[in-house]
Amino acid sequence: ILFGLCHFHSILMERKQFGPMGFNMKYPFSIGDLRDSATCLQNYMDNSGGGKIPWQDLKYIFGEIMYGGHIVNDFDRLLANEYLNFFMK
Repeated sequence: ILFGLCHFHSILMERKQFGPMGFNMKYPFSIGDLRDSATCLQNYMDNSGGGKIPWQDLKYIFGEIMYGGHIVNDFDRLLANEYLNFFMK
């Protein structure tokens, strides 16, 4: 899961470099977003007790709160969530 999260972060950072061709505007994604998401993931995994992985909760936290909190354009948010869905299967 952490590898998928890192790959998701790297794709968002890479798209940011292409300016308006990557996203409709420059979003302030940073390594802090990845660090905070990894901390949240660690807390969820510690509290799950080796049970079922809360995929929907993690997707919501990463896609709508951690990274989605920066995104203001609906199409950019849709794209980021599709990337996240791909990496969080």
